[in-house]
Amino acid sequence: MEIKFELLTKENYDDVLKIKHQLFPESNSDKDYEDYFNNLVLAKYFLITAGGGGKNRPCGITGWYAFDKTKNDAFVGWLEVLPEYRKKSIASKSMEFIIEDVKKQGFKNLRVYTDRVVNHESTFLYNKYFDICEDYTYPDKIGKTNNFVVFSKFFTKEKLKWNNYPLGEDDNYEL
Repeated sequence: MEIKFELLTKENYDDVLKIKHQLFPESNSDKDYEDYFNNLVLAKYFLITAGGGGKNRPCGITGWYAFDKTKNDAFVGWLEVLPEYRKKSIASKSMEFIIEDVKKQGFKNLRVYTDRVVNHESTFLYNKYFDICEDYTYPDKIGKTNNFVVFSKFFTKEKLKWNNYPLGEDDNYEL
């Protein structure tokens, strides 16, 4: 099966939103994409397509973003594959793609935070590709759930843990 990563554009934006809303109904963060289009954030988002023979179909979304321009930490954004395309190594290939892209951009770390209960299956993938996993218990809304974790992959010898630093993402989730 041929898998492609198409950079998010205005032309494929509707496909990306459709997949995001189907797979992340609890998220309120469509503004992230508006900021992306307006060059207000350091980020790259992708529509994942699968198929072959020139007939690739949208099957998932992924990308990365940074909270600031220091190039210390990039975060995985929206790594998800539609149910009918799962168990075909698409998520693993997507993770490898994001790791290489972030490394190429010169970031020191790649991180992802997730709800270990709601997104239990994704933690198996992250355990495979990331160096460590830390509980996120910062006293904000998502930290108080005791369900969130931060995975980190290090690209330098520093290996700086997240250390429960605030994510500032409460407004993006209905808890």
